[in-house]
This record gives sequence, C-alpha cells and structure tokens, in this order.
Amino acid sequence: MTIQQIIELKKAESLPGNFGLPFLGEALGLFAGEELFYWDKFRRHGNMFKTSVLGKKYAFLIGTEANSIVFKEQADCFSSRLGWWFLEPIFGNGLLMQDGAEHAVARRLMYPAFHSKTVTTYFDVINSIVQEYIKDWGTRGVIPLASDFRKLTLIVASRLFLGTQTIEEVEKTCDWFTQLVAGKLAILRWDNPLTLYGRSQNARRKLHEYLRQTINRRRDSSKEYSDVLALLMNAVGEDGSRLSDSEIIEQTLLLLVAGHETTATLLSWLMFELAAHPEWTSKLRQELNQVAGDELKVEHLKQLTQMTNVLKEIERLYPPLYGIPRGVVKDIEYNGYQIPAGWVVVVSPMLTHRMESIYQNPDCFDPDRFAPPREEDKKYPFALAGFGHGPHSCLGFQFAQMEMKIILSHLLRQYDWSVIPEYEKITPVLAPSKFLNKLRASICPK
Repeated sequence: MTIQQIIELKKAESLPGNFGLPFLGEALGLFAGEELFYWDKFRRHGNMFKTSVLGKKYAFLIGTEANSIVFKEQADCFSSRLGWWFLEPIFGNGLLMQDGAEHAVARRLMYPAFHSKTVTTYFDVINSIVQEYIKDWGTRGVIPLASDFRKLTLIVASRLFLGTQTIEEVEKTCDWFTQLVAGKLAILRWDNPLTLYGRSQNARRKLHEYLRQTINRRRDSSKEYSDVLALLMNAVGEDGSRLSDSEIIEQTLLLLVAGHETTATLLSWLMFELAAHPEWTSKLRQELNQVAGDELKVEHLKQLTQMTNVLKEIERLYPPLYGIPRGVVKDIEYNGYQIPAGWVVVVSPMLTHRMESIYQNPDCFDPDRFAPPREEDKKYPFALAGFGHGPHSCLGFQFAQMEMKIILSHLLRQYDWSVIPEYEKITPVLAPSKFLNKLRASICPK
C-alpha cells in the first residue's frame, strides 16, 4: 500500500451506523433483537456498519470477501477470545476462547476424537440411541422439537464424550446446559440467583462439579474408557505436558454444549422445512430406500447426496451462529476503511447466506442450489459459513453431519409429521431464535 493510499483510508469511526449510549452502546437492541438487530442495520447501512456494545466498538463486515479476510487471508490479525469475550465467564477457556499456539495445541490434542475414521466408529452407538429414543414418537402426539432434540443429542454427546449416563443424569445435565446457554444474553452480569446470569453461573458450577466427580471416579476405577473424556485425560503434548483437570473440564464442557445445542437447533428447522415441502420428504425417502434398503449402515451416509444438500440448505437458512466476532489485534484495511486494534469485527453467515448476489431466491428452501450444475455455494469462497472456516472451524462438523443423517433417516422411515407455527405465517424466518422453542411437531406413524 502506498503512502497516499494509507492517507486516503477512512477511519472506522466514519463507518455507517452509530455507537448508541455511553458505555452501554446498543447492547439493549442487540441482546433483545438478536438476529433482527443485524437485519435492521444491514437494511439501513448495507454491507458495512458500526456499533458499540458495553464499551467495545464493533465493525460488521458482511459478504464473502469479509469472510475470506477474517477466516483465512488475515486470520492472524484477529483473536477469537477477544471476539467472544462476553462468553468466557459462561463457557470458560475452552477451544472457542483460545488463540495462536494455545489453540493449535489444544485442537491437535482433541482432533483424533473427531477424525473422519474415528467418527465412523460412533455410528452404531448413535444409531441404537436414536432408534430407542424415537420409538414412541408416533404415540406422543405433539412434540416440542427443540427440547426433545436437545435431549436426544445430549444423550448421544454424553454417551460418546463421557461414557454411559442414566436418564436421570441426562435430564439433570440438560436442564443445567439450558440454563448455562441462556446466560449468554444477560446484560446484567451479577452472580445472584435472582438474575439470568446468576442462574447461568450456578448451572456452570454444577456442571463443573459433575465433570470433576466423573474424572475422579475414573481415576479410582480400573476400567478402561475409549470416549472423548478419556482421550483428554490421557492426552500428552509434544513436550510431555498434560491437560490439568480444569482444562479437561473446560474443553469437555464446550464440546458438550456445541455437540448438542447446534445440532438440535438444525434438526428442529429441518423438520419445519420438510413438513412444508413434502416433495423433498418424498425425494429423501426414495434416495434412502435406493441407497440403504432395509438397513442403514455407515457406508451409506456419504451416498445420500440429496440429504447432504438438504442439510446444507438448512445450514444456509438457519446457520448455527448468525454472527461470528473476532477481536482485532493488528490494524486491518477493508474496503477503504482502517479498522484499528482494539475493535471487534463481526462477520455474519446469516446475512451472507441471504445475499441475492450469491444465492438465487435466497429466502426459499431449495436444496438443489447445491447440486451440479448450479452449486451456488462454490461461486465464491466462504459463501457457506454456518460452521465457520479456517483454524476455528467447527471441530465436530463431520460428527454433526453423521448424527443428523442418522436421525433424519429413522424419522423418514417411521413417521410423517406436520409442524406449527404454520410455514406461511412465519417465513421467511429472519429471526430463528424467536421461534425455535415454539416449534411443535404432530407425529404419526407411516
């Protein structure tokens, strides 16, 4: 960059938007509106805008070029910990909060549990849990999708990450996880039982103690374990170092949250969209019968290409993270603006996924957009970013894909369903978080 170009750079403060109130900024609007805050700013200001939240200045950069810079080209200019600062008191110093060498070491230690070859060994366990869990869905009538899928995916995560859990333990830990995650939207960070944040912190303490007791029981037992917790307990770094109990707990806690919450959310919206598009339910059933016949096996999963495209479309319409923040640690230049260290940059899979310049009729459910010859997600790098990209991409992506395919396959074989609220009344769904816990499915045997 020439000196003249540097001089001509605009300061980030001149970005469209405003900083809101002193210190508080626009925190009330962001935490209350969630996705709607993003949409309002995007419609008013376009692909770049600023705000501030609790004393921190934010630059929102929307689109594939911004995704490329944050996830790849200038990834070393950003910090995940400084982006997710508001979650550290809730989720602790797990993989999400780590940067640089610390993150690389931890990810390397955990990677073997999520390697594609290892993931395939989880098939039988997931398959049996799913069959047992949904066997009575046809007699239950109306099912609250999000809470039931959370319970199912937590059973799977608990069994594979922690070993066997009783139903009572799953019920208890599921309630704790729900309370823990709710704390992320607390503006008042007062650790008191009367506050949302206080209840979240209490749940965090209970989960920590539960995991600590689990670790201690294992150390006192002669039984050998082969789950993710065992991997972390036995992991040895290149320098011979081991993870402390606190580090094991923090990493396991984050894995359990990520391993059930996002998958449950995607499955809920999957049921919603398929209920409104029976032609796709028929296509998936036909493909499943052709590929797997009477018995689903692990080798069939990669052959379910239409199901893969349906899951991509759910990721596009309902990305697990509607915004991904990164703290700026080195000044960056973007589209004529200089964004200094100390700011936070936010990229948004949700807004990027609905851009007409990338996706045709972006509000419509259309899985064929990912099939040849269209392959709209390949027109631009980082056009589909629901699970992130780069060093901080979702470690459990393949695990989640396998789990969702297994669950959907059994549902397709056994049941028909309808979902409320009715499709026509809430689509396009621009704020999934506002409707997720309202989704109800009426289930009947085929």
